[in-house]
Amino acid sequence: MSQSSVPGCLAVALLALSAAPAYSAPPTAQNSAAASARAAPQSPLSAVEYEQRKNRIVQFFEQQRAAYRVVATTRTKSGQIIDWIWPQSQVADGAVAAPPDAGDSLPPKGQAYQASSLAAKAPGAPNRTAQTEVQLDASMCGPKGTVPVVRFDVDAYLRQVKNLPLDPRQIVSKAPPAPSPASNNRYYVVWHRFADVYGTSGYINIWDTAGPVYGETSIAQTAVIRGVPMQAIEAGKIEHVAFAPASQPVFFTYFRTNDAASGDWVGGYNALVRGWVQVSPTVAPGMSLVGWSSVAGGPQYDLDLEVRLFNGNWWVKAAGQWAGYYPHCVGGGAAPPCPSGTLFSAAGIRDKADRLDWYGEIYDSSAPASTSTDMGSGAYANAQFGHAAYFRNLTYFWSADNYWWWDSGSLSVTDAACYSGLGPYFHTDPTWRNWFYYGGPGREGAGCL
Repeated sequence: MSQSSVPGCLAVALLALSAAPAYSAPPTAQNSAAASARAAPQSPLSAVEYEQRKNRIVQFFEQQRAAYRVVATTRTKSGQIIDWIWPQSQVADGAVAAPPDAGDSLPPKGQAYQASSLAAKAPGAPNRTAQTEVQLDASMCGPKGTVPVVRFDVDAYLRQVKNLPLDPRQIVSKAPPAPSPASNNRYYVVWHRFADVYGTSGYINIWDTAGPVYGETSIAQTAVIRGVPMQAIEAGKIEHVAFAPASQPVFFTYFRTNDAASGDWVGGYNALVRGWVQVSPTVAPGMSLVGWSSVAGGPQYDLDLEVRLFNGNWWVKAAGQWAGYYPHCVGGGAAPPCPSGTLFSAAGIRDKADRLDWYGEIYDSSAPASTSTDMGSGAYANAQFGHAAYFRNLTYFWSADNYWWWDSGSLSVTDAACYSGLGPYFHTDPTWRNWFYYGGPGREGAGCL
């Protein structure tokens, strides 16, 4: 991969070398108060058991980092730690695939947009687009030609969580973004599309929600799905202590080859397991979006997102960059033959998907009992633009090279008294072809029991 192929990162002086210890961000009164408000009572561990579990967690992430052969480490202004690796080291044959060209995403000429119904008025086009800190400040970059992997912040996690899991892998398994609206421990507002498809794109309105309360998750995302057991690629915004200990919003990706099973080349988040191949030097799963949070009655920020099958690989684009991809072959190969088999199966999403979802989600292990974790902005959908969160300009790829806007269907809502949806709406405005509002406060809402 050529560094010049993705602008925004230059060779700079490093803030730290690869052996640098994990950064401990200084606490603030506001963050401390927020963390206290979110924290639920935790079962105490004995001092001996706590140290044993702590050491296992530290060793687990040190071993994971060593496997990536980190060449340098920098720190963002928000306190995130980024390890920089050679992109070729992620794949067995050392060959990193090339992303789709920008021109490949043009709709067919001569077609007019035919929506099933038109909204009376499009809300307007927000001109504020979410970006990462590294896109804006080259001083946070690593050496020329390297790509970033956001490090799991063990120090910050240990400061906040006292009832440590027995198995370090349980840290992220407690935040599953499974797209299953019928399940009994999640709340959803979702727009489905069922058809043979090859990708999707759209915009997610970004909010830093209040919370989530300890152990729960607030998500806004898309998913491409096919197969039994389910195979899927998911991407969007997530808030959970495992990804940002202050429960701030971050960009995430997730893949599954065997429903909820996790592990290297099986399934999991970001770069916490093998499977994701990082390509962009400025946009990576796990990077913070907190600097781009919308304000009630004020500026609105959107994260552009695209998931697309291209030359056998499932690519993910965010913040204007092709961040990386899930490869055709186990081990990272972009094309057959695949000595260890393909990452996804022919009955799954290897060659296409047959379902697309765009949705807000709250994961709550105590559901169907209500939770206080906010979805979207925390406002109900009927608050609409500037107050409720939304998705807009959602498309589907009906062939490998062509997309169109969703123009039919309805929303599915798990419990409208806790979290509601409004729409979808349609229009000919090129920046608001379609959209829907979603969200809510959970337990604090009238009628949410």
